[in-house]
Amino acid sequence: MRRWLAAAALSALLVPGVAAAQGINTNVALAVAEDEGIFRSQLRYRHSTDDPLGLSRELDALVAPQTLVYGVTPRLTAFATLPVLAHRRLEGANGRVNRDEALGDFRLLGRYTFFADDYAPLSTRRAALLAGMKFPTGADRFGTPSFDPILGGVATWAANRHELDLDALYTISTKRHDFEAGDAFRYDLAYRYRLWPERFGRRLVQLNGVVELNGLWRGRTRTGGRTVDASGGNTLFVSPGVQFITKNYIVEASLQVPLWQDLDGPQLEDDFVAVLSVRLPFTVGLR
Repeated sequence: MRRWLAAAALSALLVPGVAAAQGINTNVALAVAEDEGIFRSQLRYRHSTDDPLGLSRELDALVAPQTLVYGVTPRLTAFATLPVLAHRRLEGANGRVNRDEALGDFRLLGRYTFFADDYAPLSTRRAALLAGMKFPTGADRFGTPSFDPILGGVATWAANRHELDLDALYTISTKRHDFEAGDAFRYDLAYRYRLWPERFGRRLVQLNGVVELNGLWRGRTRTGGRTVDASGGNTLFVSPGVQFITKNYIVEASLQVPLWQDLDGPQLEDDFVAVLSVRLPFTVGLR
């Protein structure tokens, strides 16, 4: 049970939103063409030293979410994500150090675009619904034992060099093996600005600056019929970032710094989360 408690807290903070055309930590409503795909490999490093108990506990964790994106139809896109806990180091109050590696819980999501208005060149307004499931495929130290439905929505407004993205994603945690992680609610707002070029020429290469607000609320965990005091709460990050986009790949980096942390009970608070990812587009060619 202790391992599941740690898994619920860690995976909620380190598994990002679905990977798509523009956002780093925020979902977008931009299209992925039919029979086109994207492979996204991401590294997320979390550093936590703010111990409310004053016991000098420290946590370092490196998670590598691997995501496949596939355009099923012009309006329906599928996302499959498997997080890999590449390294976790937890130093306790007594100086004891725990290290481990593991696979996380698999997530399968679908995004359906119900509104699309391409009102000008390089400009669009789009809105989409998200729905999916979290499967208990992970190790008990980096996963929870339940099948959890995921529901949400995302909207994008783009006008030439500017883009705004807004999303909300709710995970309904179910009870299994007398363990129930708290529900999770993600909420994100992102602004992207094309720094270069001012106007596109022959080469489709661009450099973007990105600023995001990334929030996560989590309900309290219940195990053995009891509520775990040191679980749940709300965290809001400000996340500046940069993207370099070409026809063949996207490289992006972001630094998430907590603006506000309101955690229930004596939980470690985050110092920062550093993000680095690469996206590679491909054609499936089924037709």
